[in-house]
Amino acid sequence: MPSPLDAAARAVTGVFALLGALALTGCSGVFGESPPHAAPSNPVAEGADGRVELTWNAVTGAQRYVIFWSDAAAGELTNVIDNLTDTSFSHTGLTNLVTYRYRIAAETKGGRGPQSIQVSAEPGPVPGPVEWAVVTTEDPGHTVHFSPALQATGYRVYVATTIAQLAGRRPNAVYEEATASPHVRAGLPLSAALYYRVMAMNGSRIAESGPIATTPTYIVSSLDHPRAAVAFGDPNDDDCIDTVTALQNKTGTSCLGTLTARVLADVGLGDLTAAGRTTGDSRYADLTGDLKDDLFSTTLSPAGTAASIALLHVNQGTGAFQTSAGVSALAIGGFGGTTLAADFDNDGDVDLFAPYDHTQGDGARNWLLRNSGGAFTDIAAAAGVDTNPAGADFVPRGGQAVDFNEDGFVDLLFGSRLLLNNGDGTFTDASAAVGMPARADYGLKLIDVDLDGDFDLVHHDGTAIRLYRNDGGVFDGGTIVAEDTTAANFGEGLNVCDVNSDGFEDVVFARNATATGTGTPRLLVNVGGQLTPSAIPRGVTAAGDDFVAANDLLACADVDGNGVIDIVARWGTGYRLLDAVLPVPTVIRIRVLGVGGERNQQGRVVRIVPQGQPDRIMTRVVESGSGLRAQNQYDLLVGAPWPGEYDISVRFATGVVNATAEAGDDLTIYADGRVATGLQ
Repeated sequence: MPSPLDAAARAVTGVFALLGALALTGCSGVFGESPPHAAPSNPVAEGADGRVELTWNAVTGAQRYVIFWSDAAAGELTNVIDNLTDTSFSHTGLTNLVTYRYRIAAETKGGRGPQSIQVSAEPGPVPGPVEWAVVTTEDPGHTVHFSPALQATGYRVYVATTIAQLAGRRPNAVYEEATASPHVRAGLPLSAALYYRVMAMNGSRIAESGPIATTPTYIVSSLDHPRAAVAFGDPNDDDCIDTVTALQNKTGTSCLGTLTARVLADVGLGDLTAAGRTTGDSRYADLTGDLKDDLFSTTLSPAGTAASIALLHVNQGTGAFQTSAGVSALAIGGFGGTTLAADFDNDGDVDLFAPYDHTQGDGARNWLLRNSGGAFTDIAAAAGVDTNPAGADFVPRGGQAVDFNEDGFVDLLFGSRLLLNNGDGTFTDASAAVGMPARADYGLKLIDVDLDGDFDLVHHDGTAIRLYRNDGGVFDGGTIVAEDTTAANFGEGLNVCDVNSDGFEDVVFARNATATGTGTPRLLVNVGGQLTPSAIPRGVTAAGDDFVAANDLLACADVDGNGVIDIVARWGTGYRLLDAVLPVPTVIRIRVLGVGGERNQQGRVVRIVPQGQPDRIMTRVVESGSGLRAQNQYDLLVGAPWPGEYDISVRFATGVVNATAEAGDDLTIYADGRVATGLQ
């Protein structure tokens, strides 16, 4: 007979066995399983045509999910969809414009966990995406422009101070309702740096995506640098962009975006601004074939002025220059227009075209300097480009070198003329054939304003800006896109660059009030192919006063490397840097080089086409000097707002080289067909 002690031991053993079994079953009665302890978090329901798309976060340990739903306005969710293993479900076969309510729960073999919060959605048409959005500014006020979307009944204009706040299909940011474009936000100062995202709506249904736009907002700083021309290059080869009279500050490998004046005499540039000499234009280019930027400068003074002649400063590779005696001996003088640097004869050396005003009675003429290993010979007369037609309309001021007809030879655009390169050392005047306007200019440049793959022409006559659209290879009669009819004004300066990285190039031009001789440059932001006025701030001195001064020449470059174009203006007694405030990640950088890595492809045409939007053909030109006596950066900085890959083509002398890239990529394309990742 068992003792009482044995009975007690058996009882204790039984208790431990029961506790072990309960632990294994989680009190569910099913061996090894317990119900989930948490409900699925972040449930989302999005309506679509005849369906609702449901998503939720996974629950740890869950084996499947169940959805409870109802199409009744209130009451219990009595319908069940079970045995789901994914964390998303497309509920199809629904009636449009009826509200459906949902809760989700997780399950294991041990049971069902708690239900999620309730979400609801209304099936119906989903609008297409807004393709593009752009912001223009006034003082005060922002205006948000955007393209219409298919099946949209309205729009949400989200506003944020960072791009991250605008992520996702329903951004975590405040928004304003808009019925159509444009949407005006009054009262905002020019300094308000904001990101916008426009999402199309159809009832409560939101589009899958929408573009992000930035305000063209600048910090304006005064640069007390020696006053010369406006050109960007990299003469000290440190991968930071410099100007003619200043170098960019650098820490380690980082370009800081600030410019410090050089003592010109200390680096062999003292004669650039010597007494009696008036600098006209300056051009950075590798003119000696050593992969270093040299500097060529023209004049704005009567021809024959001994102290005022064109100068070539040869880069010594040490941050210093030496004046070329050979070029000085040519005694090139006069009132110069925009100097164009390009390999006009396709021999691998960068040549120079320096046009001059013939109407001054000083004997000035145009010069075409053929480069042979750093030695220059004037061939302007033999090429047929040494003289200009008579009259003020043909005075060369603005200009650009570009392979206009894409035959592999770089052509000349200047002084109301387009001269096509015949490839044999001569040029043919094609001005009449293309409808080139005969009009005195203070800046002109080609721009693919509507992204249709051909070049339009923007022209500044000193008071008004005209756009001449390209129709089948011929410019139309032109349309005034900027003119102040309320007060007399003037300006000498124009350039084209994509200031907001949206893929559409914009226009910046000089403007001053005739009554005071002072003013502020003006932007024409490209709104889906239409140039629309937008304000630029003057900036504020340390004392808190507005800068008030005359402005003229303008050049564009991403000085601080943040992916958006900055602007340097010759403004007042020196310069001002308009540093773009808002960076964007949606750009592609493209460097176009010769076979040996030379920067000698000025004037080559580059096309960048988003594969998802093949009708958006962004057409660019490698910088040769352009606008009016100005030079933008050599590398192309192309806005890439459309998702997916982009097809890129470069028309070299020997043919077309193709490549692909995505937003955020840096690409180097060589004349021999090589394509390398990064900027080589």
